[in-house]
Amino acid sequence: MAFSTALLSLLFDPWIHFKQSSYFDDSQHIIRSCFLMIIGGALAFFMVLMEYILVSATSAVTVTIAGVVKEAVTIVVAIFYFHDEFNLLKGLGLFIIMVGVSLFNWYKYHKLQKGHLSEHEKTIGSLHENGTARYVIVDDIEEVDEEA
Repeated sequence: MAFSTALLSLLFDPWIHFKQSSYFDDSQHIIRSCFLMIIGGALAFFMVLMEYILVSATSAVTVTIAGVVKEAVTIVVAIFYFHDEFNLLKGLGLFIIMVGVSLFNWYKYHKLQKGHLSEHEKTIGSLHENGTARYVIVDDIEEVDEEA
């Protein structure tokens, strides 16, 4: 995978431009850029781990919504930190994301208020009496299904 990514990077973003970039113009900037990439990789690893735990405790739709919000945060960070240009397409995308997430949260809130949760949502996505999310191990669910 690293080889194919490097090859595609050479084709679409020639490496000769790295010398012109302020992120790779001296050793201090190279070390800083590599450190940021390592931190990004560690964050991505822990994000995937949290997604697994989130799916175990809630539903795949909730994880999808969280992923959409993550993409919106990525766009905002690219604009403010890396000074990426903000155009009409990105603005429209952020607006659609905010509207979609708001509508999903509004729907789930009203569904919860009316008490119309499905049996799966009551079992998997329920909260303990003290308000903390319940962690569900997938093997335990399979054992419960076999007993029933």
